[in-house]
Amino acid sequence: MKAVLYICHGSRSVEGQKEAIAFVERLSSSISIPIQHVCFLELCEPNIVTGVERCVHDGATTILAIPLLLLSANHAKRDIPYELEKAKEMFPSLTIIYGKPFGVQHDIISALSATIEQADAIVLVGRGSSDTEAQADFRQIAHLLQHETNVPVYPCYLAAAVPSFSDVITSLAQTTEHKRVAVVPYILFFGQLLDYIHQTLQANQASEVSFTLYPPIRTYDVLDRLVEQQVKEWG
Repeated sequence: MKAVLYICHGSRSVEGQKEAIAFVERLSSSISIPIQHVCFLELCEPNIVTGVERCVHDGATTILAIPLLLLSANHAKRDIPYELEKAKEMFPSLTIIYGKPFGVQHDIISALSATIEQADAIVLVGRGSSDTEAQADFRQIAHLLQHETNVPVYPCYLAAAVPSFSDVITSLAQTTEHKRVAVVPYILFFGQLLDYIHQTLQANQASEVSFTLYPPIRTYDVLDRLVEQQVKEWG
């Protein structure tokens, strides 16, 4: 019997955990696979091994493990496969097929573009990674978004890479080259990151620049369709 295991990053924030679970409940409702479970790579439970155990307990003999990550960085390339291999050793007869992060998707970029209104600049905010491939993908997304909106896009990160979100916001507030700036989080779930984003924007609201914060990527229906497509390709 088939199962789908959705693997989220995980968050210390209860609110972040709730966001992830609600997102999985939404997208899983349109998928006909009989067994579906959610798990987390780190910071909260259930972990990946427990997620696999729950699928097996429900009768799964084959699992499609889908990493609900926007870009392919170290978590997707190393950490999740390591945990799945541990689970496979526990269940030698179990088949585990590893899916893929969303990656650079024109449909996501189009959905982003359609939501941005009356902005003369866009700050595209990534979670951040030391992985050079993930950084290159993020720069490509920024380039494609700029091409689609015909508005300057400033990519930045909340951690682990430069330029930082706070540096870009402070620079834009001081130069006042742009008056209406859309702050677009290229992030699935806010969790504790939302407080930091709000604090940074509040610290710069006294300037002549108006910053408008947009919702995270998980609010876009296009993600549901991309997950459905991955499940259909699996067969």
